[in-house]
Amino acid sequence: MPLFAPVTQRSRLARREPVRRGEMPARVVAATLAASLALALAGCATPVLQPAVEVPARFAAADSAVDVEPEVAWWESYHDPVLTDLIRRAARENRDVKIAAERVRAARAGATISRSWLFPSVSAVGGALHQDTGFDAIKRQAYPDNDVAVGGIGVSWEVDLSGRLRAGATAAEADALAVEHGARGVRLLVLTDVATHYFTLVGALRQLDTVRAISAAQDETLRLVTARQRVGLATPFDVERAQTEASQARAAIPPLETAVAVSRHRIAVLIGDQAFNAATITPSSGEPVAPPARAGQPAALLERRPDLLAARAQLDAANARRQQAHAEWFPRLFVGALFGRGSADVNDFSLGAARFTNAAALLAMPIFNAGRTQAINEIAEAGQSEAVLRYEDAIVRALEDVENALAAVGNERQRADTLAAAAASAEAAFGRAQSLYNRGQIDLLPLLDAQRQRLVVRVSANDSHTQLLLDSVQLYKALGGGWQVFEPDRQSAATTAARSPHS
Repeated sequence: MPLFAPVTQRSRLARREPVRRGEMPARVVAATLAASLALALAGCATPVLQPAVEVPARFAAADSAVDVEPEVAWWESYHDPVLTDLIRRAARENRDVKIAAERVRAARAGATISRSWLFPSVSAVGGALHQDTGFDAIKRQAYPDNDVAVGGIGVSWEVDLSGRLRAGATAAEADALAVEHGARGVRLLVLTDVATHYFTLVGALRQLDTVRAISAAQDETLRLVTARQRVGLATPFDVERAQTEASQARAAIPPLETAVAVSRHRIAVLIGDQAFNAATITPSSGEPVAPPARAGQPAALLERRPDLLAARAQLDAANARRQQAHAEWFPRLFVGALFGRGSADVNDFSLGAARFTNAAALLAMPIFNAGRTQAINEIAEAGQSEAVLRYEDAIVRALEDVENALAAVGNERQRADTLAAAAASAEAAFGRAQSLYNRGQIDLLPLLDAQRQRLVVRVSANDSHTQLLLDSVQLYKALGGGWQVFEPDRQSAATTAARSPHS
């Protein structure tokens, strides 16, 4: 309810009080100062929540107590130029990244709107009126024609006594920052998706070559067993078993071809292209190697993972909204003024022009609103508690993601080393079988069995190698790095350094 009615120059003249420039009623000044001091102290009493999660000094699954920080441009550690090019194209052309950038633009505009309420609003006003009253035939009386024109400048401002508007602007800034971190999270997800599907494509192509070789070996075994069965050296059972194994080997080829096609299609869409042009995506001829796992310190996650940064910004916004809601209990001061000039004409006779000035102030404070203010504060308090719990949950989940990824990389690396040793043994056994066959000491069937065993072990080794690459990508995703490379400030700095003659 309004506690302080508008005070204008006209009302003071009506009370026959002297008007002095810059003078305000003493009671208004005292009330304003007292209210400002009380509201400032009340704003300081508003609780600000912080997370209570204890971050460990190191990761439990890490190899050493002091870990090297992970690479920012982690895709370059695979030393695959095709992968690097695809990731850079995705960061530049991916549609999800562009959509997220538009969300950031809208959030920044919203923050500008919230911040604008802290400042006075100035607007131009103007109007014109033409009144043609004509002649009253009954009273036989003519009325004058009136023309009125008014123009001026209006100023309105809510003085932020309680800090409500400042808290709202702070919350909007934090919301915009959370959206920016969300966009960085989208970019990180796109980068890791490109790497995941690229290594899936590489592994599927390598596996496809191996399975086709196995199928050819099984077909050769079937041909040999069938020839032996004709001369009585093999039974029909041997032929059926060889036929079954050959059919199984051929049946393993189509799923791998599907995996190759699907991976190519997904990569094409991720880099902003179409699946129709996916055939142009060809991996490098070299074999990518998973880099060593470098997790860094757990505390660094809080400054690197976009989801944690976004959760922190959302907590800051919730704290600010709590302050904004608390300020609803206190008075709000509105001031306004109108400056202008008007003119009037009666029957085309000018009455002259005059300037006008109007100033007003309004102090409003809630007295009774059926519990609305209390409900606003309860909503803000609940949102604040939820935000701190979400941030704590995001921290523990991020730590869990890194621990899981470190464990997966470490165990898969051991499995890959074991299978690589088995593949080397199978390769050596096949070499000996080939030597014995060349000297006529064994038949062709043992040689084909040794070749098939070598290829089967190679299939497992290829699968483990691909899984190790995928696990390493998941580790980089859990660590949250890579998005920094494509920040506008870093890209402009890199471009300047590249163009510099001294670089």
